[in-house]
Amino acid sequence: MLVITEIYGTFVCIYAYTDVVFHKKMNININDPDFINKLKSQANILTKERNVVLKKIQPWLDKVYNSNLSYNEKKQKKKEIIDLGNFLYYHNKRIKIVNPLAESPDAIVKKGCKKIGIELKDLIIRIDEKEKESIFKKLFSEIEEELKNDIQKYKGIYKVEFIDSDLSLKNEIKQLLKSEIISLIKGISTKKEYVKNIFKIPYKSINIQKGEATIVGNLKVETVIEKIYSKEKNINRYKNNFKLSEFWLLLVLSGIEKSSDYSYFDQEIFEYNFKTEFNRIFIFDFFKRKVTELKTQKKKQK
Repeated sequence: MLVITEIYGTFVCIYAYTDVVFHKKMNININDPDFINKLKSQANILTKERNVVLKKIQPWLDKVYNSNLSYNEKKQKKKEIIDLGNFLYYHNKRIKIVNPLAESPDAIVKKGCKKIGIELKDLIIRIDEKEKESIFKKLFSEIEEELKNDIQKYKGIYKVEFIDSDLSLKNEIKQLLKSEIISLIKGISTKKEYVKNIFKIPYKSINIQKGEATIVGNLKVETVIEKIYSKEKNINRYKNNFKLSEFWLLLVLSGIEKSSDYSYFDQEIFEYNFKTEFNRIFIFDFFKRKVTELKTQKKKQK
């Protein structure tokens, strides 16, 4: 039995483009009689913003692409540049990127006459969830590669929902799961052991994603302190090597992945004075496009 649900129409085209942003930022009620027009308007805004950011960071992305870095190093550095470019766009468009390819600090920017070193750190709530995401991504990538032999027939975005949200990903189950997803996408009758539904959205290529919207927990002060400490210890290694006026820490809440998705921030985070060597600390919610600056106070020198 084919369990793929295909969704057509104007809504689909916009949804395929905005994807997670639709859920996390637009806040448009689907029952609103003017829903489609509002969605189009928001999608246009997102497109313009994305293009402005991309124009500024593209030269740096090209440098990474042409560098001698390993595949994983390139992937990480591209993510940092994209996170940094978007953060600066929503925080202060006048700040210029000077060098996002540095290692210590992760990036150097310029605000007026000031040079600022920025460290970037992902907010991850559970390491085990991060590992599970990596397994899913690898599995989906294998399926995409297999389906590319007939891309015109199978092109689309496939959002896969599972019967068990805590599905084990042992090797033997991975192979069974892979076969089940491929059979369902191809319309082959198969017994559903692991997959509850697959929703298909028209798209120019093949892309498979985990479909469930998940919320893992609350962002607590302790988590932020841990992230600050993990990056703060690097400051002394390079603060005398560069003529930098300030040191900032950018904590990135990526939102698209389960391990970095929080239901809300504990109120204490906004009131707490974080003792740190950093001059300023920000939390940037990538998909909500929201920048939050934390209260800080200078650590006493020992």
